Amino acid sequence: MIKPKPLRKGDTIGLAGISGAMHDPETTFPKMMEAIDAMGYKVVVAESCREQYGYLSGTDESRARGLNALFRDDRVDAVVCMRGGYGVARMLDGVDFDAIRANPKIMLGYSDITALHTAIHEKVGMVTIHGPMPCSAWMEFDDFTRDSLVRALTSTEPLGLLANPPGMTPECIVPGRCEGQLVGGNLTLIASACGTPYALDATGKILLLEDIGEYIYRLDSMLTQIRLAGLFDQCVGVVLGGFTDCTEEYEHYALHLEDIIRDIIVPAGKPVLGNMSIGHTPTKITVPLGVRCALDADAGTLTALEAALEG
Repeated sequence: MIKPKPLRKGDTIGLAGISGAMHDPETTFPKMMEAIDAMGYKVVVAESCREQYGYLSGTDESRARGLNALFRDDRVDAVVCMRGGYGVARMLDGVDFDAIRANPKIMLGYSDITALHTAIHEKVGMVTIHGPMPCSAWMEFDDFTRDSLVRALTSTEPLGLLANPPGMTPECIVPGRCEGQLVGGNLTLIASACGTPYALDATGKILLLEDIGEYIYRLDSMLTQIRLAGLFDQCVGVVLGGFTDCTEEYEHYALHLEDIIRDIIVPAGKPVLGNMSIGHTPTKITVPLGVRCALDADAGTLTALEAALEG
């Protein structure tokens, strides 16, 4: 795997608007700039960050053009996605993966940014960082989330134990131990990529899944889709992050999240660790994707075994 360089105080991040449009930009944009400054970084802002095309942060062409420009820009030390929402998949065929390969940099984001994480993993083979974005979490950091992010962006040593915040206990759903590259992210984006040139190959890897705001039957559908696509057969283990605000639409004949995990994921017989504070959770662990990790479901641990960033 290609490994980007770490970020240092005073480095420049390129702010990429590749997904949803910013809400209330007159108020939010200045606060976001203050939050980036407070983290100790300078910033180059892609034009699409300030644009709006319906619910998107600019047209597909504008968003892809801005992302490509940030990777090509020698001033930029890392590419940080402004926010999630929806839209990354629409612009993937405009992304210059050759430019990313030639100019490896930290790429940070989560949620809808999963589509770009997966595409970079498959097309470039570069480590990326799954973590909070400036338009939300950077403006309201808790200490755990900030410390986890800074460590992931700056450390040239293996991150070691990717531990939950105090008081949040991981759940062993299927016992067992395994090792492999950590891949994945948002379930909706992993499922929607199936059958496309950007589909995730989970062979020999630990599959991370999380989501927010989906009815249980929708999670059932998406988990079934990736099962039929072979991802649970391919992977060596599964890590389940937050499934926040995922509810039953019809209470009187509902299945629950535990039911569909038991029906769809458990039969693969791979180690499964649940209740990890990754993704759409109030407090977040920032994790490197593409890095070899050890999953010990019995002990309730996920451990990064190799450095994510170039020493």
